[in-house]
Amino acid sequence: EIRKLDHALEHPARPCIAVLGGVKVDDSIAVADNMLRNEICDEVWVTGGVANLMVELSGYDIGLVNHDFLVGELGKQWYPTVEKAKALLVDFSEKIRLPVDLAANIEDNRVDISLEQLPVSAPIFDLGIQSIRNLSAAIKQAGTVHLNGPAGVFELPDFALGTVEMLNACAESEAYVVVGGGHTATLIMKRNLASKMGHVSTGGGACLDYISGRSLPAVASLEASARAFSMETQSSINIQ
Repeated sequence: EIRKLDHALEHPARPCIAVLGGVKVDDSIAVADNMLRNEICDEVWVTGGVANLMVELSGYDIGLVNHDFLVGELGKQWYPTVEKAKALLVDFSEKIRLPVDLAANIEDNRVDISLEQLPVSAPIFDLGIQSIRNLSAAIKQAGTVHLNGPAGVFELPDFALGTVEMLNACAESEAYVVVGGGHTATLIMKRNLASKMGHVSTGGGACLDYISGRSLPAVASLEASARAFSMETQSSINIQ
């Protein structure tokens, strides 16, 4: 697991892109922060709840229902996540790829709307058609793809398009694709696409912690133990 992740983090084939979505927005923003500030990836493409937040912070009114959903999901992490996301938009505006359209659930129907048509009083459940095309093209042209989180509410057939096409693009791409996050990994397994990915992590939250640059206590303990064992072995050799 660590070796596969390090391969994509330390020596990524270029261009390297991160595709970050789902509703664990604070985790995805932490990953984006690490990857952009340490020049691991060349672009960050945002989907799902991450896209909704970044679109809102870019000056668009996403509608009260969508704003309130984000606030509820983030809870106490709302303000620190927003501050970190704002800083990323200021420092890396040219590297963060926002959707150009979104799909809202209006009376149980999928309705695609451009950003200029916002706000919308209905919940945003997926990327719009043009954004899906743009993302698929970027994935197919990439050398390395870090993928985390679905692109929308894939449980509803009308709003699974973004996620399905995103995964299909990863399967068709020649890029080294690293998949993190439980939902995304499960979807890939269900669609029998695992063999077409570079690595599908089963680490869940631990994987996200690692690619966001956080220390993993268990790994740190193993490394410390290995160093101590090496020192003891060397000391024993010297004594002999």
